[in-house]
Amino acid sequence: MAKSALEGMAKQIKEKFIPQLIEHDPNQHIGVVLYGEVFQLQDSEYALGIVSGIFENNDEKEKFETGKPNTVWPNYQKYLNVNELLKMSKQNQQKSQNNFDKKDFNVADLLETHLDSTQVLPDGTVYKIKRYIAATGDLRIEVYPKDHEHQPHFHVISKQRGINARFNIKTLALINMKQGKIKESDVKKIQNFFSTNPSILQKLVNEHARLN
Repeated sequence: MAKSALEGMAKQIKEKFIPQLIEHDPNQHIGVVLYGEVFQLQDSEYALGIVSGIFENNDEKEKFETGKPNTVWPNYQKYLNVNELLKMSKQNQQKSQNNFDKKDFNVADLLETHLDSTQVLPDGTVYKIKRYIAATGDLRIEVYPKDHEHQPHFHVISKQRGINARFNIKTLALINMKQGKIKESDVKKIQNFFSTNPSILQKLVNEHARLN
C-alpha cells in the first residue's frame, strides 16, 4: 500500500478511537487502536505499526468509546517498537512465501483491511461498507452488503489500475464494469483462482449470503 495511504490511516487513528474487532464483527468489539505510525521496511516499502489495547472492563470501553477524539495517543507512542517490527518483518521475508490467503496476518494487516472496509460515523457507529475475501496479484475480491442492484455478484478491484468489475457469484462470469476496463487475462485469472481454491469460493458464497 502507498505510503500516503498508510499515513492517512495513522492520521485517522490519532484523530479518533478506532475499534479493534474480531473478524470485523461490530458485535465482537474487544478493544481500541491507540496509536499508529508509518515506518520504512528493509525493502524500501512502508508499513503501518500500531499500538492497541484490549478492554478489561466496561469502564475502559466507555472511556475509549469508538469515534471519540483520541487525545491520549502521545501516551502510547513509546510502546511502538519499530526495531522489533523490522526484525519480525525480516524473519517473515525469510520464510517461504505462501498464498496470500494462507499467510499469517499481524494486527497491522488486519487494521489495514478494517479501515479499508468500514466507516466510523460521527456518532461512533461502525458501518460495514464491504467485505474483503482474498487477493490474487493486485486483484482484490470483495463483497458489498445489501448490494442488490445486479444479479448475485462479487467485485474484483485493482486500485493501481482503477478497476472495479462485477462477477456472477454462481458462474464466475464477468457481468459488467463499475469502473475502468478489465483484461480478458484478468477474467481468466479470477476464474482459475477460484477453480484451484474451492475453499475460498465457499467463503465468498457464505459471506455473500451473510451480508445480503
